[in-house]
Amino acid sequence: MEFAVPEYTRHRDTTHLAHIPGKYGTPLLGDTFKFVVDPFKTLDDRYRRFGEVSKASLTFQKMVVALGPDYIQQLMLDGDQCFSSRMGYDAPLGDFFAGGLQMKDFAEHKFQRRIMQTAFKIDAMRTYVDQMHPIISERLSSWRGHDTFEFYPNIKTLLLDVGAKVFLGLEMEGDATRDLNQSFLDMNEGTMALIRKDWPGLLYHKGLQGRRELESFFINLVPGRRGSSGNDMATFFANEKTEEGDYFSEKVVGEHLIFLLLAAHDTTTSALTMASYYLANDQAWQDRLREELRGLGRTELEYDDLGKNVPDLDHCFKETLRMNPPVPMFMRRTVKEVELGGYQLEPHTMVQVSPLYTHRMEAWWSNPHQFDPDRFVREEHKQHPFLWAPFGGGAHKCIGLHFADMLFKCALSHLLMNYRFSFASASQYPGKIQHFPFAKPMDNLPLVLEPLR
Repeated sequence: MEFAVPEYTRHRDTTHLAHIPGKYGTPLLGDTFKFVVDPFKTLDDRYRRFGEVSKASLTFQKMVVALGPDYIQQLMLDGDQCFSSRMGYDAPLGDFFAGGLQMKDFAEHKFQRRIMQTAFKIDAMRTYVDQMHPIISERLSSWRGHDTFEFYPNIKTLLLDVGAKVFLGLEMEGDATRDLNQSFLDMNEGTMALIRKDWPGLLYHKGLQGRRELESFFINLVPGRRGSSGNDMATFFANEKTEEGDYFSEKVVGEHLIFLLLAAHDTTTSALTMASYYLANDQAWQDRLREELRGLGRTELEYDDLGKNVPDLDHCFKETLRMNPPVPMFMRRTVKEVELGGYQLEPHTMVQVSPLYTHRMEAWWSNPHQFDPDRFVREEHKQHPFLWAPFGGGAHKCIGLHFADMLFKCALSHLLMNYRFSFASASQYPGKIQHFPFAKPMDNLPLVLEPLR
C-alpha cells in the first residue's frame, strides 16, 4: 500500500509567533547551547519568566514550547489530527530515520505500526526473555576481576549483543559487534550536528555514513528470513505482508529494524546506566531490590514476573525514567490552525512539549530532583494521566515500551544478584550528566563491582 506525500510537508515552518510571549535568545542558535548543557534549568527559567507557553529558538528553528502535562496530553492524544510527528522530527531526524515509525502520521502511521505489532505480542515476548538470560549472564560473568569498571560502554555492548540475538537472530562477537555499535554511535551523533552538510570530516557526514552502513546491513539480512520460522523480530517483520498479499520491501523492513534496535539498545543503555548511577549512591535500595528478587525463589525473572511480582523493581524502572526520560522533548508541527494554552497557532508551527520538565515540576512531585521509587507507591504519578509520560501516549505511544521494561528488569536483576556496586570515587555523586542524545554520566560511570556469588 502506497501513501501519497502529505501536502503539509511541502510548506516551510511558520515564524509568525509575535503574539506568543518569550524571547528567542542569541541569533540563529537561540537557547540551543543552554538547553544542551542543562535542559531542565533552561526550561524552568522559561517557565518562571513567561509561563506555560512561550516562543523559543532551538537549533535554527523558531517554535512554541509548552510546559506541563496538559500539553503533553493535547499533543499525544490529538483527536482532531492537528499535530504532525513526521514534520516535528523531520529537521533533526529525517535524514536518518525517514522510514521509522515516528516519521509517519495518521493513516500511514496506523498502517506501518501494524507491521510491527506482531513482534511485540505476548508469545513473542516470552521467547525474548528466554533468549536474553543466557547472554546477560555470560557477559556479566566476564566483568569480574576489574579494580574499576566503566559501566556505560560495557552495558552498551552487552545490550547490543542481546539486541542482535532478539531482534536479528544473530550471535555477534568481536569486530562485528564493535562495527555495528560504532555505526549506531556515529548515526546518533550525526543527529546532533549543527552543520548539515555531507562533507568529509563533519559530524553530519559521519552520521550519514553510519546510517548507510546500517541500512546495508539490515536490508541484506531480510531476504534470508523470507518464509523462515525464526523467533526474532527481523523474521517476524520479513514475513509480514501487505493487504494485497505481498511482502513489505527489504527497505521498509530494514528501516523499522534500524529504528527499533536503536530505540531498544540506546534508550535501555541510558536507563540502566542512570539506574546504576542512582543505586550506587543508595545501597539501601540495592539491598531492597536484591531481597525482592531472592524472594522469587529462582535465579531468573520470568515474563509473568514483570508486571506484578517485582513491584520495587518496577518502581525503580519508573523512577529512573521519571528522572531521565529517554526522549526529553516531544516534537510536533501543526497541520492546521489549533489553540494551545489560549493562543492560536497557525498551520506549520513547530511545537515542543517536555516530559523531562513535567517529570520534575514542583507543583506535582514531592522532592522532584530526588531519586525516590516509593513515590510510585504513593501514586504521585496518578494526579494526571500524562504527568509520567516517558513513552508518550496516544497513537504514537512507544510500541516497544513493554520490551524496554522487560530488558531493563532482566538486565538489572542479573546485575543486582551478581554484584554489589559502588562508585569508584566519592566525587561521582552528584556528577555531571550528559542529556543528549541520551542521558548518561559524563565520566561513563566507573564503578567498583563486588562479586556476590
